Order: sequence, then C-alpha cells, then structure tokens
Amino acid sequence: MSVIQRNGRYLAHIRYRGVSFGLTFGAITAAKKWETRVKAAIDEGRWPDRDLLPPHLHVKFGLAPELPPDDGKPHSGWTLERALELFNNTVAVREKGFKEKSNRLKAWRRHPIAAERLESPDLPRDLQLHINARLKDGKSPNTIRNDVFALSSLFTHAARADVDGTGNHGWGIKGLHNPVSDVILPPQTPPRDRRLQDADEEEGSAGEEERVLLALAEGPDAAQMLALYRIAVCAGLRKSELLKFNHEEIRRAQGTTVIDKRTTKNGQPRQIVLSDDAIAALDHYIEQLPEARRTGKLFSLNRAAVHYRWRKAKMAAGVRNLKWHDLRHESLSRMAAAGLTLGELKSQSGHKSAQSLLGYLNAKPSDIARKLNAKKL
Repeated sequence: MSVIQRNGRYLAHIRYRGVSFGLTFGAITAAKKWETRVKAAIDEGRWPDRDLLPPHLHVKFGLAPELPPDDGKPHSGWTLERALELFNNTVAVREKGFKEKSNRLKAWRRHPIAAERLESPDLPRDLQLHINARLKDGKSPNTIRNDVFALSSLFTHAARADVDGTGNHGWGIKGLHNPVSDVILPPQTPPRDRRLQDADEEEGSAGEEERVLLALAEGPDAAQMLALYRIAVCAGLRKSELLKFNHEEIRRAQGTTVIDKRTTKNGQPRQIVLSDDAIAALDHYIEQLPEARRTGKLFSLNRAAVHYRWRKAKMAAGVRNLKWHDLRHESLSRMAAAGLTLGELKSQSGHKSAQSLLGYLNAKPSDIARKLNAKKL
C-alpha cells in the first residue's frame, strides 16, 4: 500500500490480488488498519465488504445501494407496488374521479413492473415495452395514455417537496426520475364527434333519437331512463352528475329553473340553466315519484344499471357506436346551434378552457347547409 500525505490528509492506495483503489483518511494509523482489514476480507473471500467501502463505491463494486432504515417514509428504494399502494390510499383517494384512477393504479400494482424499485434504471425500457405490447393488442391509444399518466402522477407526487410533513403535498424524494418522460406515447386519438342521426326521409326510417326513446320507454326502469336521457340531451350534464343529482340542487326563480352543482368533475361549482324541454322532462319525472322520494337523490339507478339499460335500448333501437357520453356532445352542439355564445356554453358545460369545450361542439352538415341557405350564400 502506498500512502500520500496531502493537506493534512492521507490518501491510501491498495493493490492486492487484483484489487486496486484508494481512500482518504485523517490519520495514517486509520489508513493502515483499513489496509489490514481489506486484505483479510480479500483472503477470506468476503470482498467486496460493505463495511469497508464508502456508500458512493457500493455500486462500483457490485453491491446493491444501501437503503435507509424502513421507517415507513417513502424513498427511492421502495418497490413500485408499495409506492402505488400508498399513493392510491392517501393521495389519489382525495382526487376527483378517484374510482377510475384507482382502478388504473391497481392494474399497475398487478403488473410485473411493480416489483421494480422506484429508482430502477430499467423502468423506462420496461414501460415502453408495456406500451408497445398494449398497442399490439389493439388497446385504445387514449386508454394507454391515461394508464401511463396515472403512473406518472405517482412519480410527480413522490418527487414534490413534503412541505408540511404529512406527505399530502409530496414525499420529498430528491432526484427521483419520472420514467414516463423517457417513453414514446401513442398519439392522442381525435375527439369523438358522434351526433344523433336524423330521420332518412328517402328510406322512410325514423331518426336515432326517436328509436332510442321508444326503446327506453319499453325497457326496464323506463321512467328513470327517459328522464336521464332527456335531461342529458337538454342540459349536457355528465352521467356522474346526473346520478348524483338531488332535489336540493333544483332552484326555481323568476320563471327560470337552474341546477346548482356544488361539486363537479373539475372541482368548480357551476349553475346549469334548464330549457323548457328539460324542465318538462324533470317535472314529469318528479310527479311520478312517491312522496318518500321527493327529497335526496332523484335517481336510484347506479352507473352499472344505466350502462346495461342503455346498451339494451341501443340494441333494440338498432343504434350502433353511440356512447352515453355522446349525449353531452349532442346537447352542447344543440346549444351552439341555438345561438349560445362561447361564454354561455362554458357556463353550461363547466369546461375550464375553450379548447376543451370546442371538442364537444360538432355541427351537423344539415345544420350548416340550412344556415348557409338561409343567408343565401
């Protein structure tokens, strides 16, 4: 071993049986003691020895990084599965749309990638392989993007500073890299522009709306389904907002009926002004309710029940590729055709940006032609 004194410190360099590296010590006796212990570890086959190497050399000598004590606080050595569980139960649970996001996080916990550590350099590669496989299986690009964004939100939260020690604002894992920033996501699919088709006078067939209404009227829970449909088409409410709709949210004043939504998908309250058709559908439904149902929630059906009855009605009506959420497109497009300004449409729909709202405004060629002809263009 050679020892070089420099600025009151001792640089000890050992060369022994193929091992060659050096460390700096404060005293020459410590350097010599270290040399003796290193040679003994090499002779006994205990090399590399974690106790004889500083942490910054562990990886270089093939040792796994030393993890901090497990005090329950998240760190970069946690497995993705453990981090996902904590994130789901303490952070995501407080977000709007929790159930949908929670399902995505639970799916990631079941994926083989969940066994890797947050700091694993293989995460970007394995994540890209997963994306490619999902695309090959025919999964929707938007579904894949939303799954990956759910995972990305975990890493964003984990790297954010824990400003109050609760972990609610972040976990404070310094230097944590978000693997999502290294992958190539499939391009976002264009927004849906599905509208209800008008009657075909040449073929003598009824329009889609007429057929769907007839099928709903003849199906189970007809009163609820008809009311849900008519309010959705007239007022543009989301399915979740409709199913949480209660009597106390209805406000009538000066000949106007308004729905006061205190909590919405984007977290902002809003007021939805009802048209005469929407008011008529709402009042007709309420009149059929027993006295015990005149308070609290208007509708007793849940999401699964509405989905099932809607699917059966579409089949009976011979209507394809029409999702319930397309009724929101239909409603807002009708409002736009009726002359509502962009600001008024945003007030009705609850969109925060005009760009998001524009994706819901899908003009029919027949409407455009009628306006062009009216202006003699």
